[in-house]
Amino acid sequence: MPIYEFQCNDCNAVFETLSTSASAVMTTVCPECRSANVKKIMSGGSFKLKQNPSPPACGLSSGCASRRGFS
Repeated sequence: MPIYEFQCNDCNAVFETLSTSASAVMTTVCPECRSANVKKIMSGGSFKLKQNPSPPACGLSSGCASRRGFS
């Protein structure tokens, strides 16, 4: 079941509601002031992008082995 985020046009409260169908979204009321004058808003992303790994501690771009080859 999708979770929708709404903002009340009367009291500016922002709230989420769990909906079982698209028609339930049409009958949503504000939990603060009980107004039906609400609008669906874009929710923030709930995922985090992976960051680039930091370079090796030894400072060499190809790893921490010496540049002379294998030891």
